[in-house]
Amino acid sequence: MQKKKNLAFTLIEMIVVVAIIGILSTMMLISVQNIRKNSLDSRRKSNLEDLRGAITMYYSAKSAWPDTTSWDAMMNAVEPYIQKIAEKEDGTNITYCVYSCGVNDAKCNTSTKIILGAKCDGTGEGCDKAACDLKTAGTTDNEWYNIEVK
Repeated sequence: MQKKKNLAFTLIEMIVVVAIIGILSTMMLISVQNIRKNSLDSRRKSNLEDLRGAITMYYSAKSAWPDTTSWDAMMNAVEPYIQKIAEKEDGTNITYCVYSCGVNDAKCNTSTKIILGAKCDGTGEGCDKAACDLKTAGTTDNEWYNIEVK
């Protein structure tokens, strides 16, 4: 009498394989979320650099700084030099901010005229608390990336 060979997987082997697949998919999901957040941060930083260039062009053309009483007022002033960037990227939460430096302003260097800020979602380089934290007072997540316009 010949013995039949068992070619099937055991229950324990199946459980181990499912557990390994679950762990790998969880690690991949976390990684993809971080990549998405960091890509948003990169886009926001790029927007600020473009905006700084537009403000500089505005100053060169008009010999005055644009109105910075609000984000919308500033965007309207520099619109000929750059496409509008919405202050609230998702429609509800402030993503960008502007801070106008006054004389002897403790938040600004002596040569700085305007500080532009963008909210950072990820852990990308350059994200820290900004002069724009005035707009985010009371929030729990106020990580901002700032650039200065001189």
